[in-house]
Amino acid sequence: MIEVQEALDLIDRFTSRSKSVRRPVDASLNGLILADEVFSTVNLPEFRQSSMDGYAINGIADNYQIIGEVPAGSSNTFEIKSGEAVRIFTGARVPDSADRVVMQEHVVIAPKGITVTKFPNQGVNIRAVGSQIQHGQKILDRGVKITPSIIGMLISIGCTEVAVIDPPKVVVLVTGDELAKLGSEKKESQVYESNGAVLQAAAQEDHCKFLYCTSIKDDYTASVVAINKAINDADLVLISGGISVGDYDFIGRVLDELGVTKHFHGVRQKPGKPLFFGSFNQTAIFALPGNPASTLTCYYVYVRRWLQRYQGIQPTVKKMTLASEIHNRFGRALFVKAKIHEGCAVPIDEFNSATLLSFSKSELLIFMGAEVKVLSEGELVETFEI
Repeated sequence: MIEVQEALDLIDRFTSRSKSVRRPVDASLNGLILADEVFSTVNLPEFRQSSMDGYAINGIADNYQIIGEVPAGSSNTFEIKSGEAVRIFTGARVPDSADRVVMQEHVVIAPKGITVTKFPNQGVNIRAVGSQIQHGQKILDRGVKITPSIIGMLISIGCTEVAVIDPPKVVVLVTGDELAKLGSEKKESQVYESNGAVLQAAAQEDHCKFLYCTSIKDDYTASVVAINKAINDADLVLISGGISVGDYDFIGRVLDELGVTKHFHGVRQKPGKPLFFGSFNQTAIFALPGNPASTLTCYYVYVRRWLQRYQGIQPTVKKMTLASEIHNRFGRALFVKAKIHEGCAVPIDEFNSATLLSFSKSELLIFMGAEVKVLSEGELVETFEI
């Protein structure tokens, strides 16, 4: 059995990087990770652009004659002389001869044109060429997670495709005769199987390519067949249950028979002590405890770290102020479920690895090292995002 930091270090050591693929710029990029830097090939805006609805003028005069208008998107152009004005709209191209744009609220319509009640300074209400983004400017770094606003920015500079990290293909396997499928007839001695859906949802939240989820009975041969298929189909295999030391917990033996390299099995922590991590060629395998909250804890702490490393993201641990004291009576590292209140981490965990009730109310996990007996109120603690 190893310590938490040793387990994290082994995941870092034995995680292979994903290959990059080029994807068209559209909504499907959301959540993916950029594989290369992005540089702008244009100025933004590409022309002098009005930031207001109003009137483009050239110099100060008592009255102005309106000689035309420029709506947004129009290619109309005018040579504006002193005492002349062009009606202009937000986003429209400002004529080169204009030196400012007067807000329409500062204009009075006169019989033969307009008069200005308040003059702006030269250049005011005009966005200069390249004032937002300049040609050749680096606008995005490698490893950035693509958001809706980034998609919009890429489209605005005319970028048609980008290189992204190819998301990992994920298979989930769930073991146990005590599990019943939701909607099926459940024996009194059974419980509804939830870990498959939980792991699928978590993987999809992390923008993985989810392939399938298979339930396996407590049968050695069936386990060999299912796991062998999974490790040849996926980049990441998540197995729920069957990894402890019970008579029917033979997933460890199956993995060994199939030639899976074991990197560790067992971490001195609560919950999630039986956690297994190994690899087969380029496929990573995590065998997670069957208890639902233990499964989720191991996913957020260990599987998500593998996903970050795989996608070239540097894992970070966020430190927060602890709202109330925590005691460790177990001699193992603890991951304590917590919520956030006024910027502080508020523990809500009763150390029950089987319940999802407190997990459903949690926003993060507080880490407490095995050697730490007490974390005091007001102390800075390490947390993992849920």
